[in-house]
Amino acid sequence: MTRFSGRAVAATAVGVVVGGALISGWVGDESAPSAETGAVPSVAAPPVALTSGSAADGPPAVDQPFSQQVEETVEIAGIADRSEAGARTAAVAYLEATEEAVRMSPTEAAAVQRAFATTDFAEEFGADTEQRMIDLTAAVPNGIVLRVAPIEARSFPDGDDWLVAVWYVQAITIAEESVVDDWRTARYRLRWEDDAWKIAEFSSERGPMPGRGTNPPSASPQQFEAILTDFTDEDL
Repeated sequence: MTRFSGRAVAATAVGVVVGGALISGWVGDESAPSAETGAVPSVAAPPVALTSGSAADGPPAVDQPFSQQVEETVEIAGIADRSEAGARTAAVAYLEATEEAVRMSPTEAAAVQRAFATTDFAEEFGADTEQRMIDLTAAVPNGIVLRVAPIEARSFPDGDDWLVAVWYVQAITIAEESVVDDWRTARYRLRWEDDAWKIAEFSSERGPMPGRGTNPPSASPQQFEAILTDFTDEDL
């Protein structure tokens, strides 16, 4: 895990909810911690295909082909059992989809969020995601690379819903700035709708975070990405 050290990077906190996780980036004042700095290539990836249409037509609908990870997430949520185990599986799948969602345009990420949410929550979830992605794009125009690792989960029934909390850590490579780690807990209210677990409510807060040692970052952002070339979380 990369540790904060070195000079403080100019930073303004940017929080973005996509795929069910909250991404916190730092770009702007000297109050935020940072890792060793270094040049990082642009991480923007080709967008997933969506249906065409003007703003006047309302929110765009997601059309095939999805990106592979988003497609797999929808499939996992659809085949998950209507049980506690199924709800936990769906929550983790939504969380891990964040890695792909941050590579999309704001409009595309919002459309995917609507697909993940219940009918009642879809528009609110999508609109919030779109604005936060716009803010992230403006703050970090070269994009970010995100790696999400769920650690543990807790679940409770609430009527027919399941409340699932997932404790996770994410490593964020901020282009041309730093690599940072962020420990968070994502909380989902999952509701069975259209034969799948869908997000009916979502929140995320920082922590709990383990104590930090004194080890400096092991690599610059550029070196960090180079070392992890060809690594994948497929089948993990």
